[in-house]
Amino acid sequence: MSTKNYLILCAVISAGLSLSLLYIPSFSLLVEQLMLLFLSTNAG
Repeated sequence: MSTKNYLILCAVISAGLSLSLLYIPSFSLLVEQLMLLFLSTNAG
């Protein structure tokens, strides 16, 4: 995979994730809960 294709793929994935976090409330709550679970289990 060339660098240009890789950058385009990363941009599409990040834009899709950002838009889904903004417009799908249940998905954003799920991501928030998973992040809090990860941070609480790896703290300290």
